[in-house]
Amino acid sequence: MYPRLVYSAVFVLLLVFGATTAYGQVSATEILDNMRETHERGIQNIDDYTIVTDMYTAYYKKTYVDGRPTFKSRVQIRGLEQFGGSEEMASSTMMHTELFDDKVYNFLSQNAEYRGTETIDGHRTHVLFVHDLEPLAEDDEEDIAQNGYFYIDADLWILRQMKFDIKTEVDEGQMQEMQPVIRFLDYQNIEGLQIPFRTVMEFGQLDETISPEEMEEARQAMQEFERELEQMPEQQRKMMEQMMRPQMERFEKMLEGDTIEIVIEVEDVQVNTGLSEDMFN
Repeated sequence: MYPRLVYSAVFVLLLVFGATTAYGQVSATEILDNMRETHERGIQNIDDYTIVTDMYTAYYKKTYVDGRPTFKSRVQIRGLEQFGGSEEMASSTMMHTELFDDKVYNFLSQNAEYRGTETIDGHRTHVLFVHDLEPLAEDDEEDIAQNGYFYIDADLWILRQMKFDIKTEVDEGQMQEMQPVIRFLDYQNIEGLQIPFRTVMEFGQLDETISPEEMEEARQAMQEFERELEQMPEQQRKMMEQMMRPQMERFEKMLEGDTIEIVIEVEDVQVNTGLSEDMFN
């Protein structure tokens, strides 16, 4: 009786150990390959698409680089930059597709480390960690992204979340650390495209990264904009308020506390509308 129990226990341990060993052998490159291959299968019949959000409209046109499909993009901002509608922010929310850009993909394949799994918004994800993302930064970027964490759905191979350790200059020679988080929610399959219809960007410690002088300038800009609204003809004022109200509310929240949560909602997705190459030149 006892030997049988011992054999059973050893068998269970071997199963557990074997599963752990096999699981530990999962590589970041394999995960990225699965993600890219799933994406490319989904876009086989997509020549162009347009995503309309409450902050910007993004246009995509398929092209090929070294035989692999990718998309050229153009962003048209809705509203004014000072109220959170910057092209830089729009680019951040579009990262669920930019991982397939050759430069980004190759860099991640060579530098990402596999860090196991984590549940994000109820979904099991593979966690990839990258130390020092500075090589991916544009020349004019002031913030320095040190570490990046990418959470990739273990079943659907889509990006669920990104988290970054960033150093930003708050005063001359004075750097402040931040950890922004970008979550991609409510994915919908649109003719093969996996589109997150809700993107949430969370920024903390704003009281440490924005000086009192900058906060006061922002408040004055907000007050000046409201005065300009009051002087507009009624119909024009209503149109501007309808267009700008979400951005203004986000901006007001930022001025009230040290944390801001920006939510971007997709309003419409249009596929294969015949976008012209000229608009991307």
